[in-house]
Amino acid sequence: MESRDWSSDVCSSDLVSHLSHRVGRKGVIMVRIGHTVLGEKGTKICVPIVGATMKEILDATAVACNTPCHVVELRIDYYERAHSIDSIIELLMLIKPQLKGRALLFTWRTKGEGGEKSISTKDYFTMLERLIPTGLVDAIDIELFFDQDRMLKTIEFAKVHGVTIVMSNHDFHGTPSHEVIVNRLIQMKKFLADVPKMAVMPHTTGDVLTLLEATAEVKALYPSDPIITMAMGPLGAVTRAAGALFGNAMTFASAGKASAPGQIDVHELKRILDTLDVDGVFNEQQHKRIKVH
Repeated sequence: MESRDWSSDVCSSDLVSHLSHRVGRKGVIMVRIGHTVLGEKGTKICVPIVGATMKEILDATAVACNTPCHVVELRIDYYERAHSIDSIIELLMLIKPQLKGRALLFTWRTKGEGGEKSISTKDYFTMLERLIPTGLVDAIDIELFFDQDRMLKTIEFAKVHGVTIVMSNHDFHGTPSHEVIVNRLIQMKKFLADVPKMAVMPHTTGDVLTLLEATAEVKALYPSDPIITMAMGPLGAVTRAAGALFGNAMTFASAGKASAPGQIDVHELKRILDTLDVDGVFNEQQHKRIKVH
């Protein structure tokens, strides 16, 4: 998998025009994962499902769907039969009836970004393109540092079928600079991601502030578009609970086994969000003028 920044690359205007969609009230683009609108009525909660066997996954799905989450993320890289697309489709067909109207985000987290299994670029995009038209997934996660042309082909295909693109980058070792975080999130927007997502590992409280300040800066540039950011581990827990103040649209919580360090139990997180969350609290003008120190 290729690892480089493409900050100078710009997608063609024809492609942007072709793929721009989901216009909601008053011309504002409403980004949805299933029926869940991101960036509206408070922070949305996503619960990842991790399990090695079909039974473990289905049991975890049943637990997640009895929590106050809006989205369920299937972390397919944990599944023992993940390299079989037919087995994935069979599993998704069993999961779908359990969701009770919740949206499904499909994710293969690669080994290089903290996942459980390796996968070739060809197999990664072949898998996604088999799943996109099935109606079994509402959104797919695509990692930023894949081949650009191959990635854009899959993104275009997904948008034609109404599947939301969450484009992600994860640093499990540290926190990039403010400039790098901002540039990567903007790159994702240039690649027509519906929802840019970035996760970092802080080692100091300053790292946490770096992520939050970068989040606010990008949100001020794209005030109508949802973004997802988080700092992992114990130091980063505040970003999972209070990220909406800086522009974060969705947070990840655990309902059993966590998929990343620092995830808060979904019921506890819901109680915190009910206390802290204020719909529309983010003010892009404030974050343009006031720098976080």
